[in-house]
Amino acid sequence: MARASNPGARELTLFEVGPAPKPRAALYAEVALNRPVDTQFTYSVPAELAARVVPGVRVAVPFGAEREVGVVTALARECELARVREIAALLDDEPMVSAELLALTRWIGRRYACSWGEALHAVLPAALKRERETAKVVVASIAPGIGATELAELEEAQPKQHRMLRTLIDIGGRIELRDLCRQLNLSDSAARTLHKRGWIRLEKVEADADELETSRTARPRPERLHESQVAALERLREPLERGTGGAFLLHGVTGSGKTEVYLALIERALELGRGAIVLVPEIALTPQTVGWFRARFENVAVLHSRMTDAQRLRMWKRVQRGEARVVVGARSALFAPMDKLGVIVVDEEHEPSFKQGSTPRYHARDVAIERARSANAVCVLGSATPSLESWSAARAGALVRLSMPKRISGHGAPPVEIVDVRSEPTGAQGHKLFSRRLLLLLAETLERGEQAILFQNRRGFAPVLWCPGCKETVRCRRCDVALAWHQRISRLVCHSCCDEVPAPKSCPTCTRPGLRFIGAGSERIELEIAKVAPTARIRRMDSDTMRRREDYEETLGAFGRGEIDVLVGTQMIAKGLDFPRVTLVGIISADSALHLPDFRAAERTFQLISQVAGRAGRGELPGRIVVQTMSPQHPAIRLAAAHDYDGFALHEAELRAELAYPPHGRLVRLLWEDASEKLVVDSSVAVGDALREKLLDSAAVVLGPAPAPIAIARDRHRRHLLVKIPLDDAQMQLVLDAVRSSADAAPKLRAVIDVDPVSLF
Repeated sequence: MARASNPGARELTLFEVGPAPKPRAALYAEVALNRPVDTQFTYSVPAELAARVVPGVRVAVPFGAEREVGVVTALARECELARVREIAALLDDEPMVSAELLALTRWIGRRYACSWGEALHAVLPAALKRERETAKVVVASIAPGIGATELAELEEAQPKQHRMLRTLIDIGGRIELRDLCRQLNLSDSAARTLHKRGWIRLEKVEADADELETSRTARPRPERLHESQVAALERLREPLERGTGGAFLLHGVTGSGKTEVYLALIERALELGRGAIVLVPEIALTPQTVGWFRARFENVAVLHSRMTDAQRLRMWKRVQRGEARVVVGARSALFAPMDKLGVIVVDEEHEPSFKQGSTPRYHARDVAIERARSANAVCVLGSATPSLESWSAARAGALVRLSMPKRISGHGAPPVEIVDVRSEPTGAQGHKLFSRRLLLLLAETLERGEQAILFQNRRGFAPVLWCPGCKETVRCRRCDVALAWHQRISRLVCHSCCDEVPAPKSCPTCTRPGLRFIGAGSERIELEIAKVAPTARIRRMDSDTMRRREDYEETLGAFGRGEIDVLVGTQMIAKGLDFPRVTLVGIISADSALHLPDFRAAERTFQLISQVAGRAGRGELPGRIVVQTMSPQHPAIRLAAAHDYDGFALHEAELRAELAYPPHGRLVRLLWEDASEKLVVDSSVAVGDALREKLLDSAAVVLGPAPAPIAIARDRHRRHLLVKIPLDDAQMQLVLDAVRSSADAAPKLRAVIDVDPVSLF
C-alpha cells in the first residue's frame, strides 16, 4: 500500500496511482497441451483472431519460458483468472480436429488415465505437432569404398558407430535416418560423427510418394459369395443402411473370405455417401493387402508408421478434404479425419500391436467401437482367433458374433500334425531342429515344386549362451535378459537395448571355458535348412534382414512369383500372406512363448499356431502343418491343432475366472523405471500403500509392487503394480481417479499408468 506525502490526503493504492489497467479480452480459449496434467490452459484471443479461433484449430501459445502447440477445445466470453497470457499464433485456417474427434479424444483421456492434451497429441500427425511443416527427410547411405577396414577400426573403440556402419553396409541402399536410429536404439550422434568422417552420407531429400500409394494387387471379384459370406454381409448391411450402426465380431477361419466381406460392405457404405477406415496390424500392411483395396476402390489413403511426416500429412489432408473415402492403415489410422464415417474394420483384432505402447496407451479395438458408436457407424472386429475379451463380449451380447466356419475354397482346414520332439532321436548337440516328419514332408513339397514356410519366433542364431559349469547364462550388462548369438555378425546381441559384445571365451561368472549355444533362432533355422535342402532357394524374414519396407516387399514379391522355395521367419510371416502355392507350414518350436510369466501366454500361443497354420493350403492345393513341441498335451497346442477355438476359449476363460483376470475383470498396471533402485522401490511402495487405503471399501485388489518380469532394462530398475477391477464402469472410473491421484502424489518419480495392458513385460 503506497501513501501520499500530504498528511491530509486520502490513502491511495499502487493500482490507483499507476497506469490504467489493460482492457480484458472479449474472448478466451481453453487450450489442451501435451502435458500430463488433467486440465486445459486459458489464453486470451487477440482481437484480430477472434473470428477465426474455433474449437479444433491449433494455436501456438507461451508456456513458461517456452512456446508450445496446442488445440483449442472451447471458447468463453469471461474468465476469472487475474492474469491471462495471449495466444501467440493461429496455425490453421480451419479446424484440424473435428468435433467428433474432440469428443473421442476426451473419452480416450478419461478411459486411459491421461490428459486430453496427451490424447490429442496422439491423434495429430507429427507434422501438425509443431509450428512449421517440413517436406524433407534425412536419409543415410554408405559412402563409396567404405567396408571392412573402417569396420575393424571402429569395432573395439566405437561400438555404436560400428553397429550403425555395419548396418548401412548390409542395407546397401538408402534408409531414413529416423528409422535406422529407431531400429538400432541409437541417437543420431553416431551417424553425424560417421558423416563428418566421410564414411556415410546424410542427405536431406524431398519425401517421395509412399510405395504403398501405388499398390494395386489384382483380386478378382468373385462371381458369387459363399453362403456364410452372404449371411454375414446381410447382417452388417442392415444397420449401415438404417444408419443405426453397431459392433460386430466377425469370427471366420483363415481362408473363409473375411476380406471380401469387408470390401463388399465398404462398397455399400460408399454408395450411401459414407466413408470407411480399415485397420490391419503393421506387419500385415503389405502391397498385397493394400492392393486389394486399391484395386476395388479409386480413392484410398494409406497411413502407417514407416511413412515420413510429410507423407502422412499429405494423406491426412486428402482425407480431410474428402478426396479419399477409404483409409487403410495401422493403429493410428483410426484417427483419420473422415467425414460421414460409415464403416470401421479392425482386421486381426486380437493382435497386441493394436495397443499403443506410449501415452495415451489406448487399444485401437476399443477406441474403434467408441468412434463407431458416436458416428452411428458399423464396427467390424475380424479374426480367426478372437481375443478372449471380444469373445466374452460377444457371449454377453455387447458384440454381435457372425461366424464363417469354412474356407471358401471348399477344402477343409488343413491337417495339423503334432510332433513331440522329446521322442525324436538326438544328435551330438542334443535334439535335432527338424523332426523326421517335417523333413519328409519338406522333401516331398520341394519335389512337387511347391512352397514351404518355416516359422520360428526367435531371431538370431541361438537365444542363449550357457555355462555347463555354473549353469549361468551370459547376460546383458545393462538389462536383465540373456544375450542372443547372431552368427553372421559374430556378436552377442541384447534384444532389449540392442547392445552388442563379442562372445567371451570363458564364463564371465566362473571363468570356466566351453560355453554352449542353446536353442535356435531364425538365423540358425535358415542355415540348417540349407544343409538339409542344398538346392532349395531359401530366404529369411525377420527384423535383422528386413530393415526397410523395400526389403519386405521385394522378398514377398519374389515369394509370390515362385522365386523362393522356403521362407523362414518370425512373426512377420505369420499373417497377412496369401500365397496359393504354399502347401507346407512347419512350426519349429510351438511352445517358445508358452511358459512366459504372462497370463496371456497360452492365448498367444494358440493364436500364433492358428495364424501360421492358416498360411497353408489357401489355394487349390491341399496344405499340411507340422507343429513341433515339447508340450504336446498342453490345451493351447492340442486345441490349436484340432482347429477348436471355442474349446480353447472356454477352457482358458475358466482358468482366468478363478483369478479374475480379463475377460472376467479389468487390469490397471503401474510401472516405475529409474536408474536409482531406491527411488523406484520407495515410489512404488508409497503408491501401493496409498492405493490400498483409497480402495479399502471397493472390490478392487492391489497386487504388488514387485520387480517387473524384466527387472532391469537399459540400466533402469523396473517395478510394477497391478490393480484388478471388477467389470463395472463406475467402479473403474473410481479406481482410475485413485490411481492417478496416488501416482501424482508419489515422491519424485512418476508412474506410467497402463489401463487394460496386453503385456506385463
